[in-house]
Amino acid sequence: MGIIERWLSVLGAVASISAAVYAVYQAKLSSESASKAEKARNEIIEKRKTVEISQVHAETKRVLNVVSKVGPSCNSTLLRGVNCATIAKEVEEYSRFLNEQSAHFNDFFQNKARDLCSALNSDIEALSEAKDFESKKAAGKTIYYKINGFMPSVKLLADEKRERITN
Repeated sequence: MGIIERWLSVLGAVASISAAVYAVYQAKLSSESASKAEKARNEIIEKRKTVEISQVHAETKRVLNVVSKVGPSCNSTLLRGVNCATIAKEVEEYSRFLNEQSAHFNDFFQNKARDLCSALNSDIEALSEAKDFESKKAAGKTIYYKINGFMPSVKLLADEKRERITN
C-alpha cells in the first residue's frame, strides 16, 4: 500500500470520526429542542387549564348573584316579578358548564364539582316548579348555599393555578 492510500485511509477515518461527532452533536441539539417543545406544550396546557378554572370561578360568582334573587336574603316583596324558571334555567346551564369543567377538580377536591352538579339536579327542578313564596325561597336558599359552599374550592384551585404559572 502506497503513501497516498495510507493518507486517504487516515483522511477517511478522520472524516468518519468527525461525522460521528457531528451526528452526536446534532442529536443532542435535537433532544434539547424536543425538551423545549415539550416544556412549551406543558406550559400552554397549564395556561389553558388556568383560564378554564378562572372561567369556572367567574361563572360561579355570576350565578351566585343570579340565585341571590331567591336566596337567603329575599322576601316576598323582592320576589314579586322574579321569574324562578329563568333562574332555574341559569343554574341548569351553570351545572352543565361546571360538569364539563369538572375534570379540573379531580386531584384535590374529590371532584366537588361533579358532586355539586349532582346535588343541584333536584333543586333546579324544585325552583323551576315552585309556585308559592315559601317553596321558591326554600329552593333558592338551598341552591345558593350549595353553590356558595363550592366557592372556596374553586377559588383555591384558581389561585393555586395562577401561582403555579407565575412561578
